[in-house]
Amino acid sequence: MTDRIDIEFVPDTWRKKLDLYLLEHAHGMNGYMLSRMHFERLMRLHAMTDPELALLGLTREDIIPYVMGETIAA
Repeated sequence: MTDRIDIEFVPDTWRKKLDLYLLEHAHGMNGYMLSRMHFERLMRLHAMTDPELALLGLTREDIIPYVMGETIAA
């Protein structure tokens, strides 16, 4: 058994925010490959409730910069 997340049900507004973030911060990088590489982690955080995210010190708006920023800054 696997804990894979089905990416067919990604909210459209959430995907647009990811695309915009990559456009603004990942100059010269392959945004598709970056997003695919981290998609499961992004979805797991996105599936959490706001109180669960708060326990991690995150808000819903922090998810994309938190996950993608590590790779883009590297």
